[in-house]
Amino acid sequence: MEVHAHDLHKMPGHGWKHYLFEFFMLFLAVTLGFYAENLREGIKNKEEINLNMRSLLSDLKGDIAHFDSVLDRNAYGYMLADSLIRLLHSDLSNTTEIYFCARGVTSNIGYFYANSKTFEQMKTSGLLKLIRPRSLLDSIGAYYVSFQWLANQNDLLRFKLDEIHKGNAELFDSYVFYQMMNVNLGSFNGTHLVINKPEGHPALLSTEFKKINAVSMNYHYYSTTAKFYCRTAMIQRKIALRLIELINKEYEME
Repeated sequence: MEVHAHDLHKMPGHGWKHYLFEFFMLFLAVTLGFYAENLREGIKNKEEINLNMRSLLSDLKGDIAHFDSVLDRNAYGYMLADSLIRLLHSDLSNTTEIYFCARGVTSNIGYFYANSKTFEQMKTSGLLKLIRPRSLLDSIGAYYVSFQWLANQNDLLRFKLDEIHKGNAELFDSYVFYQMMNVNLGSFNGTHLVINKPEGHPALLSTEFKKINAVSMNYHYYSTTAKFYCRTAMIQRKIALRLIELINKEYEME
């Protein structure tokens, strides 16, 4: 029996409601697939950001431990520098302490830096944009950028130390310095190194005021630079502690 074309529209399942239903089901499938993919991606991003934030916390805690160590060494060093300046201008006969302070300063110098490995990895992978809230991301970024200024201070401190080394050749016996550095790991008091005091009362190579003053000036410039350097690092330490607090609060790490 022939079926005419105009009768097809009358056959069951081929009305406009059927096509609308098929369109709706297709749209629903695509939409659900889209949301499922977004959900999967969201879960993956959350896991990655949480993993990286834990790593960032570890870096920040390491920075604080490093700050504490370097602050102790440098504070001990500039304390000796101040003592040396007073001795050079008040008691040149106390050469035992003069040698001890002079060599102790150059044995206790540390430089501040941050472990930015996780931050750089997050920046390269594009994960930084996932950090919430935005104010936390801004604070983290500002923390690591500010270390460029400390890097400049590192260079300045090294320059001041070079000046000390050059000037000391005019005043101190190198062999006495050599004997004073016969130390071992047990000579560390906390994080700073306590060197040996020289035996007897070693002579200075010169007592000429101009040379004494030049050496004293070198230690003065070093001391003031180191103090400013340490004050800045203490601010960085406080920022690191604050970031740890904010990350723990936002990502419920503890």
